[in-house]
Amino acid sequence: MNSVYAGLGATIFDVMSRLAAERGAVNLGQGFPEEEGPLDVREAAARALTEASNQYPPMRGLPELREAVAAHYNAHHGLDLDAGEVTITSGATEAIAAALLAFIEPGDEVVLFEPLYDCYLPMVRRAGGVPRLVRLHPPHWRFDAAALEAAFSPRTRVVMLNSPLNPSASVFSRADLDLLAALCVKHECIVVSDEVWEHVLFDGRRFDSMLHPLRDRDAENRLGRQDVFADGLEGGVLPAARRR
Repeated sequence: MNSVYAGLGATIFDVMSRLAAERGAVNLGQGFPEEEGPLDVREAAARALTEASNQYPPMRGLPELREAVAAHYNAHHGLDLDAGEVTITSGATEAIAAALLAFIEPGDEVVLFEPLYDCYLPMVRRAGGVPRLVRLHPPHWRFDAAALEAAFSPRTRVVMLNSPLNPSASVFSRADLDLLAALCVKHECIVVSDEVWEHVLFDGRRFDSMLHPLRDRDAENRLGRQDVFADGLEGGVLPAARRR
């Protein structure tokens, strides 16, 4: 087994799910929906299996689905994405892994923010990247400008961002994203931004996609996003802000 994966222990999801089952506890460690998902969505999925094509789809996803994803971003975020900038994946983790493996060469430095989702570090290391960790602190989990700038170097190739941030449940402001975008443009880095929780917002919080500040600066960005309708029915998308 590859040494990166051989050194991994049980994920926190496995640990918490096992403890919840053993003790009869409510499992807050993993995002299990409380029901089977909207009936109309499940019925549409069932019809697709019997009425639509079951042949291999185009490698980047069905054109009509890519068009729908682009329309979603245009409607919810005011972005002028088109279907040619969208790739469909099996989930956000696949989208993120594909982006990291595509962009990282052995020895490239990758900026990540702690606390962080548990799959990021193994994927960066498997691609040959060198993690540069920036610690965020409670209660606001904001960027410290000096610490953020110190994490960048001439070897920085990729920045791995997660907003809303799992596990702190915080949301980066547009000012935070502008600060990060300016450094990425200065160092010619690519941002891989995990925005899976973009619609799960509370207390009147506003969400800004990393696509906004980087598209404004004519820079590059890839988003890993996952839509979950039921626990076993989910998909990922990989929109891209290409240089114009």
